[in-house]
Amino acid sequence: MAAAWLSKPGTEYGPCPDPCKHTDCQATRDMAKALCHVCEEPIGYDRRFYFEPKTKRYVHAICLESQPRMQVGA
Repeated sequence: MAAAWLSKPGTEYGPCPDPCKHTDCQATRDMAKALCHVCEEPIGYDRRFYFEPKTKRYVHAICLESQPRMQVGA
């Protein structure tokens, strides 16, 4: 699974700097507002994150990667 990130509003790949009606801009802003299911802070911009398809939740890469790994057979 590859981590993603969201570019800040007003940057080349980010949403428009001001509120707009673009579908993609709104989707990006919604993802940025979504809470990480580990630390419960917004995913935000310019931070690596993952989307977990099974749970349909977002998680910061640092939060997920710092979790202890599950042991097989434990």
